[in-house]
Amino acid sequence: MHFIFSRWIICSIQLILIIYRIRQISAAEGKTKIFTINPDEKDAKLQGFTYRSFDHISPRACFKECISRQRCFSFNYNKVHFTCEINLKPDSVSLVYFPNVIGYIYVVIQHYRGNPLFDPCIENPCITDEVCKSLKNNKTVCVKDGFNIPHKTPSNVALRKYTQQISTAGSDLAASKAVDGLTNTWSRTNLELLPYLWVDLGTIYNIIRIEIINRNDYGYRLHDLDITVGLHLDHMSMCAHYIGPGTNGEHLIFQCKGWYIESRFVKMTIIKGSEYLQFGEIKVFGYEIIR
Repeated sequence: MHFIFSRWIICSIQLILIIYRIRQISAAEGKTKIFTINPDEKDAKLQGFTYRSFDHISPRACFKECISRQRCFSFNYNKVHFTCEINLKPDSVSLVYFPNVIGYIYVVIQHYRGNPLFDPCIENPCITDEVCKSLKNNKTVCVKDGFNIPHKTPSNVALRKYTQQISTAGSDLAASKAVDGLTNTWSRTNLELLPYLWVDLGTIYNIIRIEIINRNDYGYRLHDLDITVGLHLDHMSMCAHYIGPGTNGEHLIFQCKGWYIESRFVKMTIIKGSEYLQFGEIKVFGYEIIR
């Protein structure tokens, strides 16, 4: 009886905290008389270009975090978990960067820049590395963002770099085929338990995103894939996991949870069953770290 009562107390406290959190976020939404945004995409998010994230904030607060930064092109907002991801401008506008994720909205901030109803920084525009902050006297100031991002577009730093795989099914299926810049060639291992392929980027990079183009046939072989990154092959960290199975020629995009990850090696491993590990192309986008 005492155990049941204790569980009831714990559940009641958790419910009160959830209600309090929702009311806080609702209150934040009510601080402006006019605030209406039209999502550019519903139940979808831009993948591979997020450079900052925020937890437990309202949609309006997410909007403000984006519009106050000149480098922010758009944002993803999760209405279920109250999370915000602000994005750099994509290299190109492509549907391949928009996975369907229930609960998200995607908003391009450019629609609202220069509009006094939404943009607090019209009178005091900030430079790329600054954030526009509103003061209590309704004036604005520009402060350092504190998140250093190179201005240039990230490049594919895996192109024609040194690669190895657990085995090779033939001379025309070598690991190097996965980074040769061509999608009509491919790498392939023999049938192996825990097959892997790794790429040595040659130096340390800030990894922005990893893209995989699946082979144009037998695409279903790509499944249960661990993508790990690290400074040394004997000390790798999880970046992303792909359940699959893949489809022929599929273009997959992954972003490590920590976003800008310092790494030299990228490794792909199928962790479930015996399989042929194969790739049409592996692309790793990042910036070289200058020490």
